[in-house]
Amino acid sequence: MTLMQLEYIMEIYHCGSMNKAAQNLFVSQSAISTAIKELEEELGITIFIRSNRGISLTEEGQEFISKIHPLLQQAKDVELFYSAKNGYNNSHLYISTQRYPFCAKAFVEFLKTQSDPIFHYGFKECPMGKVIEEVHTGKSDLGIIFLSDITELFLSRLFHTKNLIFHEMKRLRPHVFMNLDHPLAQKKEISFDELKKYPFVIFSKKEESSFNFSEEAVLNHSIEYNQIIYVNDRATAYNILAHTTAISTGSGVLPDGYCDPRILAIPIAPPVCDMCIGWISRKGDSLSDKAKEFVQILEEQIKKY
Repeated sequence: MTLMQLEYIMEIYHCGSMNKAAQNLFVSQSAISTAIKELEEELGITIFIRSNRGISLTEEGQEFISKIHPLLQQAKDVELFYSAKNGYNNSHLYISTQRYPFCAKAFVEFLKTQSDPIFHYGFKECPMGKVIEEVHTGKSDLGIIFLSDITELFLSRLFHTKNLIFHEMKRLRPHVFMNLDHPLAQKKEISFDELKKYPFVIFSKKEESSFNFSEEAVLNHSIEYNQIIYVNDRATAYNILAHTTAISTGSGVLPDGYCDPRILAIPIAPPVCDMCIGWISRKGDSLSDKAKEFVQILEEQIKKY
């Protein structure tokens, strides 16, 4: 079994046609057909079924594709690493963040500034606990989260344990998210008592039930909601808010083009704990130039609000 045979199979899988795959790989169809036949005989399996309608995977073929995909990706990574080492700078940056639209905008603005011939950039939205773990284990270069007066002591102790540093960017007054036609949409401020009358959308937390890891603005120790809707992603949350009387809470930062236009944000009436937005990094580690570029763009975005 050779890497070339695996590349042939993956290309046929993507194209759905042996002829098209041959054209893309600049080899003859007979060469590809022979290579696949030899591999099938070597492994004792049938990877593709050929018919008048084209070519498709067998059950063995589907299993085989799942096995070789990571191998081909690793081979590509090795090639990129050494080609970069021998001639180019291999830029990389991995960001983890709670579900904030302004972070997505900052990442897009960062991408617009990049011109390196080779780079690996990643952006992951996940719960706070996952963000902290991603940075702690080195899977992400930095993470964006928020603290409040209620959670700051707990999280500061956790950062110390995980050898992390929190870099404050801005303190923001929490807002309520709702649709444009919501019964509360015309109010200038919204009280705690008014919030409790409506279903509350929360990003589900399978491993983190503590309010210390809340995805939403932590408003008050004692506030309780009778109706709670758990979701896993921003798109679902936006659709629920847009089509029902449900509400949620957050920073109130809704950059144009990165949020649902059917949703607005109204400040919470005081007294209420501010949201302290910031980013975390590993203590003792210096940020890469790319990470510094991203942080600068991120801070410019948040300062607008």
